[in-house]
Amino acid sequence: MCTPVLRARALVLVLICMTGLAPVLARTLSLAAAEALAMRYNPSLVAARHGIGVARGLARQDRLWPNPRLSISGGSGAPVGSPGEFSTRVMLTQPIALTPRIARHAAVGRAGVREASARLRVKAWQIRGRVAHVYTRWRSATYAVTEARHLIASERVLMRLVAERVRAAQISPVGASDVQLLAAQARLLRETWRTRREEAKAALVALVGRRAQRPWSAPTPSRWRPPMAAKAQTTALARRPDLRLAEVDRHYRQSVHRYQRARRLGWMTVGAGIGLDRQVLRGVPAQPIDRSIELSASLPLPFWNRNQGNRDAARAQVLRARARILALRWRIRHAIDRDLFRLQRLRARAHRLARLRHHVRQAAALALQGLRLGQVHTASALAVFTDQLTLTEAWLKTRAAVADARTALRIALGGPKEPS
Repeated sequence: MCTPVLRARALVLVLICMTGLAPVLARTLSLAAAEALAMRYNPSLVAARHGIGVARGLARQDRLWPNPRLSISGGSGAPVGSPGEFSTRVMLTQPIALTPRIARHAAVGRAGVREASARLRVKAWQIRGRVAHVYTRWRSATYAVTEARHLIASERVLMRLVAERVRAAQISPVGASDVQLLAAQARLLRETWRTRREEAKAALVALVGRRAQRPWSAPTPSRWRPPMAAKAQTTALARRPDLRLAEVDRHYRQSVHRYQRARRLGWMTVGAGIGLDRQVLRGVPAQPIDRSIELSASLPLPFWNRNQGNRDAARAQVLRARARILALRWRIRHAIDRDLFRLQRLRARAHRLARLRHHVRQAAALALQGLRLGQVHTASALAVFTDQLTLTEAWLKTRAAVADARTALRIALGGPKEPS
């Protein structure tokens, strides 16, 4: 039955919420939200985005033709005793590629843009991986601090019961010092995980590149499950951005090789111009000015330098890019196998520690009950609580290692992101 006091309390709470006097809760930060903030504000990613603009500018320059050349020349015979002699030449020349040099150079520029975009994706993938690792450490430390608080609360009950026995002269104060030492160890465990939590939070803020306007509350738990070994291999080879970058780099090296092959012949120069010429000889009437249209073409002869060294170097770059792809695939397969094996071993160890911790918690509850009734000796209860502290510390470390291994495997697969 709802009493008048409960009704009054409910009414007061409703009024407080309606008037806006309730305290503002801290915003819960999920891993997806942290990754989105890092993708937006991280300075290294901003610099990588500008790198794409640089590549686009170079690609635009690679599509342009060389500028034409305008040459004007003239001469007079007056200084050497031929006052009626002069000549003037005006020529406009334009280099023309004999091979598809412009198209190959433009293809190199487009491949450079794709490579810059792939490098940005790899950089973003690396930043997401760091954010995921730091977020996992923050989440594990937050959970460990909560567990340490529960442990301290149960040990305070033990300290209170032991103090009552000391006052009743059932045990000496010297025997109660071990209980105080145990409580100090529990508080030290809590402070250690608090320090790790603050360090992880500071590292997360540094990766994001911007301090939050409102404080972040405890992170949400993870629900991502690792796939099977065969599916993990397929997923990694399909989603890894660094493998995609290696493929793009191979296409870029092939474009450079084709461009170097197109450069084996130089530029053919074609020109057109107008020439004016007049000569006056002694005893001969003045002649009219001779006008002529002049055409010129020059072709380089590829006898010694046919760009052999650059072509060989470009071919070697293509072969090296292919070898890098094979080596990267090999490393990815072995890294995923290693991470899966490590995760399985850690999960098995964490499961065993969790079962032992459950049993020791039940034993600690029975020890407290027996201590209240005077059926359990203080030393026996202290031994049970010491085992509880030791197992809890080992379980928390193993649980954090499992979370780190899961995050490492998730990043090794190239995704997917955790739900918000």
